[in-house]
Amino acid sequence: MRNYYVEINEYLQKLVKNTIFYDRKGICFSVGMLSITDLLILKALGDEKEKKMYEIIDDLGIDRNVFATIINKLQQQQFIMKTKSKRDKRVQILSLTEKGQDVFREITSKEKEIIFSLLNDFSFNEEKAVLKFLVKLDMLRKEKNKTLEETP
Repeated sequence: MRNYYVEINEYLQKLVKNTIFYDRKGICFSVGMLSITDLLILKALGDEKEKKMYEIIDDLGIDRNVFATIINKLQQQQFIMKTKSKRDKRVQILSLTEKGQDVFREITSKEKEIIFSLLNDFSFNEEKAVLKFLVKLDMLRKEKNKTLEETP
């Protein structure tokens, strides 16, 4: 058995538990509480001027009904706008409002602050080890998703 298997497993379980907790409870921002899914959608839009709804659904792997509910909530909060594509009226385009762009900047700033404070006590080699671990987790996720897509 690996040297730190038990400890790593315990901390990964805590991480998953906290992620689920914060997705349900929300994370406090100047505009109120936002779920992790809200944040992911705002970040997906913040990186680009506008994006098609189905692209975000595919990128994030969110159920269409859940996505629609979240989009309606984000529209009511005036963070996003939904418009029809000029080329294809069936396609819905999402973009951030000015208020949404402010929230996106706040999210990005808060993320940087948290990561920098966490990494502040890490050596260069420790940072590399964390990055290597995260890359391997991502590769495992991609491999798992590929296997699921191939299963009939």
